Amino acid sequence: MDFSEQDVDIFGEEFEGGEDEKQQQRGGNEGDNGSPGSSGSSSSSSLSSSGSSSARSSSRSTSEAGDDDNVEAADSAARRFGYEDVEEERDLFGSDNEDYVRTLARSPFPVPVLPSLRNTNSHMRGGRGRGGLLPRPGYPPRQNYGFGHKFSHANGRNDERFVSELRFTRSEETLARKSIQFQEPCELACFSRVEGGDVYFDDRSLRLFKRFVCEDVGSDLNKGFESFIEKKDLGSEGFGDLLTCIRNANIPLQNIHFVTFRNNLNKIMSTAYIRNEPWKMGVHKRNGVVYLDVHKLPERPQTEFDRRRCYWGYAFENLATENSREMGEDGRGIDANVEFCSVIKTKLGAHRVIMGAEMDCCDATDDGRKFYVELKTSRELDHRTEEKYEREKLLKFWIQSFLAGVPYIVVGYRNDAGILLRTERLRTTDITQRVKMKGYWQGGVCLAFADEVFCWLYGTVKENEDYILQFVHPFNRLELLRAPSSPEAINKHLERL
Repeated sequence: MDFSEQDVDIFGEEFEGGEDEKQQQRGGNEGDNGSPGSSGSSSSSSLSSSGSSSARSSSRSTSEAGDDDNVEAADSAARRFGYEDVEEERDLFGSDNEDYVRTLARSPFPVPVLPSLRNTNSHMRGGRGRGGLLPRPGYPPRQNYGFGHKFSHANGRNDERFVSELRFTRSEETLARKSIQFQEPCELACFSRVEGGDVYFDDRSLRLFKRFVCEDVGSDLNKGFESFIEKKDLGSEGFGDLLTCIRNANIPLQNIHFVTFRNNLNKIMSTAYIRNEPWKMGVHKRNGVVYLDVHKLPERPQTEFDRRRCYWGYAFENLATENSREMGEDGRGIDANVEFCSVIKTKLGAHRVIMGAEMDCCDATDDGRKFYVELKTSRELDHRTEEKYEREKLLKFWIQSFLAGVPYIVVGYRNDAGILLRTERLRTTDITQRVKMKGYWQGGVCLAFADEVFCWLYGTVKENEDYILQFVHPFNRLELLRAPSSPEAINKHLERL
């Protein structure tokens, strides 16, 4: 994966298809990009470095440069990458924020609900089955069959803590009609966690992408597994580090509506299509700001193979970065707790959001402009696994990178023994093209779904009260439950404001 040659700036004037991508992004649709082999370069082909800057470098260069041409180029860049240029002066809700606070949880205008999509995943005998809108003739419809009182402990209205619910009544066609603006992410601050757990408000833990990562094809990702330092569950302490960084950088929160880690937004947006993965998060409204705290669900005990698969991801990150520690003969050197986090401001619809996003590494163009790169690992694809990969994994890859303005994703494909087989570079703006013609998912639907969740959530929760937002079995609604208290990290943050 050779990044030594620079390709055309994806934000620049020569970027091909920029206007098409802009229109396609607004509707959540992109063109088809074919098979995995055609969407990015493999280990045998050279990879080119993007000319796009990260959200951080873009925001700094724009604020510091006095040249009108530079400002014009930056605006054109944002539009071509698929973000909307939302000017604060033209904000429909105004700088005083009063109209937003009075926003209703649900719109007073009716929204047409179309028939649900045909389930293309059902493979029934003879190509037909009971997948229609009406029950089978001669049989009464089943009433809660298989889900009696013993399964009701997590079903909203049977829980004494129940406050509200958001049922999934919008069809994909209805959500696709909504055009939700998403402002180009702008980096405001950052912090680093080093070995030992200390936190510094700088980029000392940010690693540099290694452009010749293809030379590591054939490497054993198991190396160093025995001495691997696994990631600790910091609980609300990690959220406290994000809030401390916000205070340290003097970031004003008066007109901010949501403060969260990107992980919570990933969960909400992916739920538009992935309806079988439960999650929870804390919801705490203080001074008009809704703080979303990450809640980790209990996990089944991991086997050694599960732990190895988790480690292979960290091992690939170590191979694909320049300034990672060299592993000795015993494989020591990988500490999963070392991380770099970017603090980003953006706007989804009318909702102003500040989020923390962990970044894997960065690269730079020939003229010194930096941009972030996501690093991922996946099992090598075949005809049986390619569809699930494009339906679910690529959806998660796109959401994570799009939210933070990351232009490139580098995927390392491995076998079941942990051997790196090949690498592939994916351009974030090309992922939706790859799945469009197959009808797997639309990025615009994810944004519209998140906008509905934010409208309902902000209009429902009350000041100085605490809640839990959850998505659990039977996976047909979001449930808002009352929580007994807020995390200590939020309490300390409010005391020090």
